[in-house]
Amino acid sequence: MGDHHFAMLWGCAFEDFLTRDCGPDDRNIVDDYLKRRGWNESVVNRRYMEALRNSTMSLYEVSDIVTGESFLARDLVRGGQPIRISERSATKTLADWDRIGARVVELNGKMILAGGLLPFTHAASEELIELLTAAKRRMRRTLKKLTNELDVSTPADLNKEAVDAVSLAASAPLFTNIWLDDVLPRVLAPSPPTIVNRDGDEIVFCTARYALASGTTGDTVRMCLRNVSAFREASETFWNWVEDGVTPRRGARPATKPPVEAGQIYQVTLDDGATVLGTIELADGAVIFTTNSRQRAQRGQALLTPLLGGLVRAPLTTIETAEQAMASREAGAAGTMNEIPADLQAEIVRATLDRHYRETLDKPVGMLGDISPRAAARTKKGREKLVDWLKFLENQTGRHRDHGDPMGSYDFSWMWTELGVANLRR
Repeated sequence: MGDHHFAMLWGCAFEDFLTRDCGPDDRNIVDDYLKRRGWNESVVNRRYMEALRNSTMSLYEVSDIVTGESFLARDLVRGGQPIRISERSATKTLADWDRIGARVVELNGKMILAGGLLPFTHAASEELIELLTAAKRRMRRTLKKLTNELDVSTPADLNKEAVDAVSLAASAPLFTNIWLDDVLPRVLAPSPPTIVNRDGDEIVFCTARYALASGTTGDTVRMCLRNVSAFREASETFWNWVEDGVTPRRGARPATKPPVEAGQIYQVTLDDGATVLGTIELADGAVIFTTNSRQRAQRGQALLTPLLGGLVRAPLTTIETAEQAMASREAGAAGTMNEIPADLQAEIVRATLDRHYRETLDKPVGMLGDISPRAAARTKKGREKLVDWLKFLENQTGRHRDHGDPMGSYDFSWMWTELGVANLRR
């Protein structure tokens, strides 16, 4: 895995060991060391060891970063208000709403991080929270069962918070296991995620060019295409192909879902929520049909070929993978953007993102349960998901800041305000 990942893993495992009581006498290595060699340590070192000995690993959400000085950390497991962490090196790599596994200790009146720190992806952190919540419930049930069997009441010092603290302290290996399970496959066999459409088909851009036969006019082709309800006319030269010509209800769930292991989902929808399966364009003496998978290409051509009949010649087809398409577009975009002044680049990116996110507010979002952000803002549970989604957007976009990408400076605060959840941005 390399020295960097190994050092993080080792640091967390060693700190976990330092908090453990071992043997029949419940001896602890920190206590033993301070008793035998503590006289040789400074007062600050002794206080740090004592604080570390009683620390607990937890999952924190990062915000309000002051580079080189501090950041706010909100405990996602135990709750409560965010606390200010004094930290220098980590603030240079962290981004707002990052999630980290760490031990927070108090030293000389300041809250600081212990040495071990695990950066969690959003997916891995959600899995961790789910497992920790289940572990706390099991411990509470076990304690209740024991007290009932012994016919005794739960001791006053074993309240809900205390039981949860004991459960969390015993779950430290879970942090490293979940983190390792997430990181190890990506480190050992890095590969781009599979990109699929809403049907679960792997994204492959397919284009079929039907050259017009001699004597065929554009008006004749338009009359044929207008006879198919599945072809939505956007202009006299452009049509969107939608599923069976049926307009789905806004916010409705798609009929089919890609498998969980599919990876990233690529989807284009119209303003009314209808999924675009492909496009048809009348240009340069040809009918050009484009779609994003081999399966859809076969279905589309099965509609078009008999429909156009003798009006066109046999189609010429081209195929481009998602990787090839992204590489060519990035190369073209880089060449164009390099010719544009930096301040103008930032303005172009901001305007593009403004338009994109303005449209997104009224479209179904997977993280929100396939409802629109505006719809999610109307309920308490929906607002909780909405906050997570907004933080996820900010975090992913903020990651571009380190590379000087103008996307990294985009301000999402207007979305929080427009959706009425600005008071939850903490």
